[in-house]
Amino acid sequence: MRSIKRYDGINVVPFIDVLLVLLAIVFVISNFIALGKIDVALPSSSTKEAIKEVERKIVITDAHEFYIDDVATQKEAFRAKIATFAPEDVITIISDKGAVYEDFIFVVDVLKEHGLEKISMAVQK
Repeated sequence: MRSIKRYDGINVVPFIDVLLVLLAIVFVISNFIALGKIDVALPSSSTKEAIKEVERKIVITDAHEFYIDDVATQKEAFRAKIATFAPEDVITIISDKGAVYEDFIFVVDVLKEHGLEKISMAVQK
């Protein structure tokens, strides 16, 4: 008679099952966060760094006004003026605390469209 060979080893099938369940949980939770169904409290900062050099400045007011280098700019003409910036320019965004978040996102979105990646935000003490 032949004897049955016994292989000593780790059975990885249960491990894979657990990983698939964890992956499914991550996907479900990420969908809830993306849809905004989970309330998230955004953190606040108590520290700040001094800006060494301001090359370009964009100011957003609470009255939906935009200023590029202290010159008032309409929202429609904003994209054209941003197109004149060089990719190596450091851009500082100064937003009023009463400004609409949508205006801030508009500014950042236009900057990203034009490949401007060196962005800093300024706050007052």
